[in-house]
Amino acid sequence: MSRVAVNPQLKKAQYAVRGAITTRAAQIQEELANPATAGKYNFDQVIYCNIGNPQSLNQKPLTYNRQVMALVDAPFLLEDEVVCSRFPKDVVARAKATVAAIGGANKTGAYTHSQGYAFVRENVAQFITNRDRRNSGNSNLEAADPNKIFLTDGASTGVKMIMGTILGVTPNDSLMIPIPQYPLYTASLPMMGGHEAPYYLDEDNGWAMTRPELEKSFTQSTEKGHIPRGLVIINPGNPTGQVLTPEIMTDVIEFAHDKNLVVIADEVYQENIYKQKKFHSFREVLLSNNREAIRKEVPLVSLQTTSKGIIGECGRRGGYAEFLNFEPDVFAEINKLASMGLCSNVNGQVMTDLMVKEPVEGEESYESYRNEWDTIFASLKKRAVQLEEQLNDIPGLSCLPVEGSMYGYANLTLPQKFTERVAKENEANGTKLQPDFVWAKELLEATGIVVVPGSGFGQKAGTWHFRTTILPPEPQMEAMAKRMREFQVSFNQQYQ
Repeated sequence: MSRVAVNPQLKKAQYAVRGAITTRAAQIQEELANPATAGKYNFDQVIYCNIGNPQSLNQKPLTYNRQVMALVDAPFLLEDEVVCSRFPKDVVARAKATVAAIGGANKTGAYTHSQGYAFVRENVAQFITNRDRRNSGNSNLEAADPNKIFLTDGASTGVKMIMGTILGVTPNDSLMIPIPQYPLYTASLPMMGGHEAPYYLDEDNGWAMTRPELEKSFTQSTEKGHIPRGLVIINPGNPTGQVLTPEIMTDVIEFAHDKNLVVIADEVYQENIYKQKKFHSFREVLLSNNREAIRKEVPLVSLQTTSKGIIGECGRRGGYAEFLNFEPDVFAEINKLASMGLCSNVNGQVMTDLMVKEPVEGEESYESYRNEWDTIFASLKKRAVQLEEQLNDIPGLSCLPVEGSMYGYANLTLPQKFTERVAKENEANGTKLQPDFVWAKELLEATGIVVVPGSGFGQKAGTWHFRTTILPPEPQMEAMAKRMREFQVSFNQQYQ
């Protein structure tokens, strides 16, 4: 028996994208690296498609960003003319301006303001303002306020910040979350003392989000004695990849107003849109509403990160959260919560600045930066189509169009003999393994492909899914599809 008592709420928390299957994948990778055990597998490498981690699958970092980051991280290099001569002039100028804004070369590793560097928040505010005015076609749309922006360690910190603020008012607080959903939300809820209020996306209609389903979810939560405090929307969707229209978003905002809910807009894939769709932020749609009460009263938190998009700098842990329509006393408590963590990491803050303020035409790095950016995006767009087509060509799998984000979310048809086998094994072993989890584990052990079972994201009873990324390089995508097809054909024959 352990001497350390563990918080029972932590034991309840589950985070599927780095769960038991990923642990098994790491074990297999170690065995492949050992000549004594490598021969037991029919493959020579593990392909990690379980998480949106672009650079782990060899996506090239943007050169301009890394050059500026290198000089900011080692500001003494800016005093070396030989070193500086090897960088584009605009890179050196940007790095010098960044160091000066920080307060000098000796302060680039110091704590920042708890909300983050003021100059970065100003650039974030300008980025948000320009984006929403451009996408709405309204040049008078309200400007973003840098004082209402927090720089965060990725979007996850912003999520936990708002959840920690609005949950725990009573033991019965709940949070409305989409199903399927990114498991950060369900993993964090037990730790925050909150309850799930799931609303289901409509797979038969392209993973649509509908007001009737929101009403149903709200009612079911209140009937349990719970008090819904917030509404999470992931747009573009993760794991489902759909992109919401302004009409649907307006319905959602008006629902939140009617029910007195905080809207939590997870918009980290806003650059990852591949079909004939256009990204509209919830902030833009809220501020475009024709009812002043809605524009002024619906509390909204919008989240963005440097981990996704085209930058793909997951390990840098950069991002921001913008808070709109929060009363001063509530905002003061949010600020206090941020202060407890002192500040987000400075490298992430600088990377966030690079995300929102790119090189402009006429600067020396512009052409190369634009070429790198466009090349990465074109490849992601191609792979989104490629993955969708490949999955739909495998017996027993089907995948809706990948409109956005970095994933295909495939519907999985499992033979009755297989689900019966899993049920018998669970009964014999006292386990509760889901059939799609067992399928994904067997896929891994037969092919080396790591995917996340749909049971880790939530799904309608009687349906099975898995999520896989579009991030492997194009040749590796072909090899992955071939391995998966061979596995699935054999699997279906075994259980027919």
